[in-house]
Amino acid sequence: MQTKRYQKVIFSVILAIAVLWCAGIIIAPYWAGNEGITGDISEGIYGFYSKSCHQVSERSHHLFGEKLGVCSRCTAIYFAFLLGVILYPFIRKLSNIDLPSLFWLFIPVGLMLLDVGLDLADVQKNSFITREITGAVIGVVLPFFIIPGTIRVFYEYFTPPDVIPKK
Repeated sequence: MQTKRYQKVIFSVILAIAVLWCAGIIIAPYWAGNEGITGDISEGIYGFYSKSCHQVSERSHHLFGEKLGVCSRCTAIYFAFLLGVILYPFIRKLSNIDLPSLFWLFIPVGLMLLDVGLDLADVQKNSFITREITGAVIGVVLPFFIIPGTIRVFYEYFTPPDVIPKK
C-alpha cells in the first residue's frame, strides 16, 4: 500500500498538535494572573481545557503557583501521548497502517476504570500516582491506534479506486 504521500504529513500534523496541546498545559499557569493579552490567553486556555477536564485544583499539579491547564490524569495522558508520538517511528514504520490488537487498548482503559471505580466506591482512594500511571499508560498506547488509523483513513479517502484492473 503506497501511503508515503500522506504518512509523513499526517504524522507531522499529529506531532504538532500534541506539542501545542502540551504547551498549552504549561502556558496556562505561566501566564495566569497576568494583565493584558497573556492573561486573556491564559483564561482562554483554561476555558478550552475545561471542556474535557474537571480541572479540580486538589487533583492537579501546580506550576508557577497556579494549577496546570488540566488535572494530573489528563496531564499524564497528554504528555505520554506526546511521548508515544515521538517514539512511534522508532517502534513501527509509518507505512505500517495495521492497527494493533484492541487488547493493547482495553488493558489500560480497564486499569483506569478500575482506579476510578475503586475510588468512587470508597474501596481505595486513588492518588496522584495511580492517576498518573493509568493516564500515562493510556496516553502512550493511543498513538499506536491514532497514527495508523488516521493514515489509513486518508489513504482510503484520497486514493482513487482502480477502475481498470492492472495486469
